[in-house]
Amino acid sequence: MLTHALKNLSRSAFLLVGLLGAQDFVISYALQVHNGIATHQSFGIARALKKYQGLRYRCEIPVDEPKLDSKQELFLLDILLKTYQNAVLDCLYKSEVRIESNGFNTQMQNQNYATLRITTPLNAYLEGGLLVLEVYEKERK
Repeated sequence: MLTHALKNLSRSAFLLVGLLGAQDFVISYALQVHNGIATHQSFGIARALKKYQGLRYRCEIPVDEPKLDSKQELFLLDILLKTYQNAVLDCLYKSEVRIESNGFNTQMQNQNYATLRITTPLNAYLEGGLLVLEVYEKERK
């Protein structure tokens, strides 16, 4: 019975992978810190408008595929990237991270502001029960 269930699971996973294929995204993340306390964060996913070259590294994230209706299946990778946001960010920390910091002192009190930013192009696809992220080199300006 378990073997039958695994065959059905792998068949449905194959169908979704075959239907979706790999997709290029640009992931952006920002975290604002004021006096050592995180005050705001944002996580954005956008479809890449162009192809990127130069694979930098690859991450594999174990995922459980959600049950979706046929209209939502096209957005499965988007949903998984958002659902597994923390694991995606752990992968992206290996990429370039920009930190902007400023501070000032008034009336013997320090005010410090820092922003951590990540903007990374990647290719995402499903391989079995894994969400695979292939992170590309950023283009130099």
